[in-house]
Amino acid sequence: MISVYTAKRIAAALLVSAALAGCASTVENLPILYKPEIRQGTLFDKADVDELQAGMTRRQVRFVLGPPTIEDPFTDNRWDYVYEVEPRSADVEAISRRLTLIFDGGGLATASGDFVDADHPLAATNR
Repeated sequence: MISVYTAKRIAAALLVSAALAGCASTVENLPILYKPEIRQGTLFDKADVDELQAGMTRRQVRFVLGPPTIEDPFTDNRWDYVYEVEPRSADVEAISRRLTLIFDGGGLATASGDFVDADHPLAATNR
């Protein structure tokens, strides 16, 4: 048999746990809760892409842009760079950048993606 004192403790514990479970969705909306943005990939910008020139070796490209995000072993002549920022607060805006580089026997041949306009020397339409 459960004593009255123990029954009150169990009832109080159930009431507190139910109240906390109901507040769980509002805790994530508190302004004091730190939510870092999620950054993935290799960071590159327009200045980095403008430094690329036809004929650059893989080592030179790696020096300018850093290691490729995706280096597919089945397509040895293609490097893909991806950079994404997923904001979790209102202070940061979403960013999604993609760049594809194609190499031939002599080095860097073409590029496509963000910051590669039609008049860029590496644009596939200029080749």
